[in-house]
Amino acid sequence: MEFLKKHYEKIVLCVVLLGLAAAAIWMRSAIEGVKGQLTGPEIGPPPRTAPPPVMDLSVDQQSLARITNPPPVVFSGEHNLFDPVTWKRKPNGDLLKIIKTGPDALEVTNIIPLYTILDYDHLMEGSVYVIGVQRDVDMKQPNKPRKLEYARKDEKMKSGLYIVRGARNAENGASEINLEMVRTGDTNVWISTNTPYKWVSSYLADLKYDPEAVTLARKRVGDEFKLDKEPYIIVEITNDAVRVQSRRTTKVTEIKWKQSQNKD
Repeated sequence: MEFLKKHYEKIVLCVVLLGLAAAAIWMRSAIEGVKGQLTGPEIGPPPRTAPPPVMDLSVDQQSLARITNPPPVVFSGEHNLFDPVTWKRKPNGDLLKIIKTGPDALEVTNIIPLYTILDYDHLMEGSVYVIGVQRDVDMKQPNKPRKLEYARKDEKMKSGLYIVRGARNAENGASEINLEMVRTGDTNVWISTNTPYKWVSSYLADLKYDPEAVTLARKRVGDEFKLDKEPYIIVEITNDAVRVQSRRTTKVTEIKWKQSQNKD
């Protein structure tokens, strides 16, 4: 009993150590058992009998192309993000959607060529040739006043259009007159009482402006008009276009005649 009293702490410690050793041995054995339960048969890759199908990447390639080459951003045109739509009321009360305003909204509906016409009338005494002159003749409305000029050979006329250079059949009263055209320098122009000479000298233009339901008829170069209370002037008319200039900004806008493009 004396021995136990003196060494009981050591005896307790030995018992605890033996218990811990036994527990460690048991735990290792238990872990090995659990591993055996968890480990199943080894599973390998399935046997390859055919190559895998080719994946369709066309959609991804198109998306990649759009990302690498994005389309340009358009800030103008017929959209309403940066160009809000304007609505105007027609005289009859209907609402009109306005996409464009100013000269960009002008439309050429017709271009009419105007001709200058020269013809030989008769010969007066003293070798004076009577020449008929018509300016700005609309061939669909040919009733234009005809002015007579009294021309002598090699003299430039008041109209400034021609110079008489000679005549044919002068002994019979001169049936044909040879003219030199001042504008072009052409000397091979012959006119008679039945064969006049003509050329396009200017144009008339018919236009319309839908935002204000306005029609501009038979306008010439130099004519002025207003669009949305802004002043404009026609500076040029050709056989297929009209050019108008803003009186305030001096900007020139060309309006093509769509019908002439369809004719081509």
